[in-house]
Amino acid sequence: MSVREQQQTEVLIKEKARVLFFQKGFLNATTQEIADEAGVNRALIHYYFRSREQLLDTLLEEVVTEKRERVRAIFSSDRPFRHKIALYIEKVIDVGMAYPYLENFIISETARDPEKTKIFCSKDKQRSAVLIRQQLQEEIDAGRMQPIPTEHFMVNLVSMCNYPLLAKNVLQSVHGMSDTTYRKFLQERKRMIYCTIFNEEMPEGIS
Repeated sequence: MSVREQQQTEVLIKEKARVLFFQKGFLNATTQEIADEAGVNRALIHYYFRSREQLLDTLLEEVVTEKRERVRAIFSSDRPFRHKIALYIEKVIDVGMAYPYLENFIISETARDPEKTKIFCSKDKQRSAVLIRQQLQEEIDAGRMQPIPTEHFMVNLVSMCNYPLLAKNVLQSVHGMSDTTYRKFLQERKRMIYCTIFNEEMPEGIS
C-alpha cells in the first residue's frame, strides 16, 4: 500500500467513525462496527489507531479544533459584532444539523475522562476568548448592549444554540415533532436566539 493509499485509508476510517458517532449516534460503537462501516478489517483500524480510545481522542481533538477555528474566523473578521453573533448561531446550528450527536460526543467524552477538558484550554482557545471579551466590552462601552459578564453572555449564547441539539429526542417526543418538523424548528431557532439576545430581528444575508 502506497503512502497516499495509507493516508486515504486513515481519512476514510475517521470519516466513517464520524458518521457512526456524530450522525447515527452510536457513541458506543465497537472497533468492529467502525471497521464494518469503513469497509476494512478490524486489524487495519488497530494499524492506524492503536486502540478505539486513541481513535476517539483523535476525533475529539479534531472536532474541537474545527469548532475553535470556526469561532476564531468569525470573531477575527471585520463584520459588526451583532453580525458575528448571528453568523456564530448559524454555524453552530448548521453543524449540529449535519452532525446531530456531535455535542453529545464531546460531553460524553469529557465527562468520562475529565482530563480531556484540557483540549479546550489551548492558546488558540484563549485568544478566541480574549477576542470575544474585547468585542463584547466595546459594544457595552458604546451603549449598544447592557453590561453583562463575558462568561454569562457566552453561556447564554452557547446553551441556547446547543440545548436543542442535545435534547433532540426529548424535544421530538414531548412536542410530537417529526424529523422534518424538528429541522424546521432548528432553522427557526436561529432567529429566535438572536432576537432573545439583542431584542431585534436577525440581519439578512450574513453568511
